[in-house]
Amino acid sequence: MDSVRELFPGLAANLPLKRKLEKPVTAEPPEVSHAYIIEGAQGSGRHTLARSIAASLICENRRSAASPLPCGKCLACRKLFGGLSPDLSIISPEGDKAGVGVDQIRDLRRDIHIYPSELDYKFYIVENADKMTVQAQNAFLLTLEEPPAYGVMFLLCENSGSLLETVRSRAQTLRLEPLRYEENRDTVLRIFPGAAMKQRQDPTLFEAALLASGGSPGRAVQLLSSEEGVKISERREEIRKIIALCQDRRRSAEVMCELVSYCNGQRDTAQALLSDFSNALRDLILLKKSEDCELLFFTDRAQAAEQSDAFPIKRIIALSDAVNNAREAIDRSMNVRLTLMNMLADAKII
Repeated sequence: MDSVRELFPGLAANLPLKRKLEKPVTAEPPEVSHAYIIEGAQGSGRHTLARSIAASLICENRRSAASPLPCGKCLACRKLFGGLSPDLSIISPEGDKAGVGVDQIRDLRRDIHIYPSELDYKFYIVENADKMTVQAQNAFLLTLEEPPAYGVMFLLCENSGSLLETVRSRAQTLRLEPLRYEENRDTVLRIFPGAAMKQRQDPTLFEAALLASGGSPGRAVQLLSSEEGVKISERREEIRKIIALCQDRRRSAEVMCELVSYCNGQRDTAQALLSDFSNALRDLILLKKSEDCELLFFTDRAQAAEQSDAFPIKRIIALSDAVNNAREAIDRSMNVRLTLMNMLADAKII
């Protein structure tokens, strides 16, 4: 940032968003909105941003220009980030429900009119706000229209367009951007204690988790910590093998064996494989046109360029079209094995 003071040190990148919030957050008194819609993908930092804004308002070092804001070290910051402040409420969907229910919103409405216990503010973080029913959103409107001066609400969502226009018009929308590969990698190494060891022990898995996260460090950490990340790593290795085989028409039988064996007739497995395969082919096509393009599948640009050079452009495009047609066919519940055979035939691999 151009400013000397560091704002929201826990939130990676998103510098335009930090600049946008710097003046209202640092003003005396603060000039923040009573409600924010925080939009971003899973793991993009929505909770971090909400807590950072809240902590900035009550940080004991907020008037010290030499301190980051929030400092994260004072008692008020530690209690808020640690979820120990009685003036911070997290409203999550109950049971197996997708969104917060109307009764929970009614409880929020009653609670917000009780004065804060320790702080000058009361903060509410509503998760999956875009999954709230219309009834719950309408109940929320009464609080959004006439909030108490000390109340600040954060509505976390992936798609703010799913919220009622009447809700969106009464809150300020903040959009979190996906991080670039390098930013995502550095953030994961900073926030996840076991990340460096995983990077050394299984660099393929580490790379796969970063790419599959879509630029969301929280999602990358989740993948590194779950079986899903291992499956993604294995799938990427399979695609690299298939691309190498596709370069030689004489190995078409091996290509078919690899595809059929890996997918094993499973529709979800085939769709996941074809989705990554499509991204890989997209990278190879773009590398034919520009070396500076942003890659979705490959992280080793030299390796990707070598793969691209080994393929005639018409052949890559034909294969890419066939892959996308196969994805649509499988969506229509077509036979997986027959669809994969037709895909290779359409691409003139067999």
